[in-house]
Amino acid sequence: MKIAFNIDYDHLTFTGIGRYGLELISAMMAIGEDCELWMWRNTRKTPPLINNIQGKIKYYPFPKRVTDLYLPSIRALRSKIDWLHTANGELLPSTPFLKQITMVHDLGPFMYGHMKPDFVTNAWKKHMKDIAKIADCVVVNSDSTRIDLLNFFPSLAGRVFLTPLGIDHFSTSFFPSMKKNHILTVGTVEPRKNIDGLLRAYAALLEKRDFPPLVIAGMDGFRAEEYKKMPLELGIEDKVKFTGYISDKELADLYAGAYCLVHPAHHEGFGFTVPEAFTWRLPVVASNTGGLGEFFSETAWMVDPSDPESIAHGIELALDSGVTVEQERKRKELSKKLTWENCARKTLEAMEVIQS
Repeated sequence: MKIAFNIDYDHLTFTGIGRYGLELISAMMAIGEDCELWMWRNTRKTPPLINNIQGKIKYYPFPKRVTDLYLPSIRALRSKIDWLHTANGELLPSTPFLKQITMVHDLGPFMYGHMKPDFVTNAWKKHMKDIAKIADCVVVNSDSTRIDLLNFFPSLAGRVFLTPLGIDHFSTSFFPSMKKNHILTVGTVEPRKNIDGLLRAYAALLEKRDFPPLVIAGMDGFRAEEYKKMPLELGIEDKVKFTGYISDKELADLYAGAYCLVHPAHHEGFGFTVPEAFTWRLPVVASNTGGLGEFFSETAWMVDPSDPESIAHGIELALDSGVTVEQERKRKELSKKLTWENCARKTLEAMEVIQS
């Protein structure tokens, strides 16, 4: 079959949606699938970093116009496209000439709508309603996302398939620095990442004894200013640092010097930050909910994100016990199981089921 990938997201940002989209395309091409990329003309000077991509890209006119919405039908007929894949849930108008498949990464806006600005939550809910109406096939990154999705949209039954994401893009193993000097959290400073719960847990730890400083690395998101004031309110301002947005090199330096990674998010469909920490051989403290609990429960110190005491206890275990032999064994098993080739093949299987 021939697959077109609609790249209407930031293909130069290698996290979340961008990481999923580009790694899936690379894996599809590596196993010999016939692929075509659809992009806006203003991205012509920055093609995706994918091997052998030359000649595979078709460009939309730019700026965008209403008539552009109908180009997919024309392109599908001309190029004999069977499927159109979107990585971020924003489907194109329904057309009889091709089928559409999309990834749903999580149901956060339905379950935790108050954790994003209203305009973001409302826009995302609209996308989901369009998916339920238009999508021929929906893939999800975890079974917990599949269950959440069908709870809200039972009409999708029979069209939802699990295609676990890969973690083998973290193929290089790094050695942590001998000079460890902080506890690390990586992610956008926003409610979903549970920054307030983490700060309360860390403050409780400091009441017992001294602990390494806490570094929170990530760009400012919704309600960031509120969370950045919390260390002062808790009396721990001299022990907490917010870095803001940082480069990949700066992030690597933070991983190298970390005692452990703490990822206490309220909800994640998958959670790339956790396996990224594995490459630095770091102990990891992670929420026992959603995709984090589903995939990483045997590889990290799991905690209840709603309970600061649980988070505090998890940090103590990580610092005192490190990575156990069993956790290390499970990490190696997981790295062989969660590959982008597997994700690509599972995606193809889903499309074949719908076509049959």
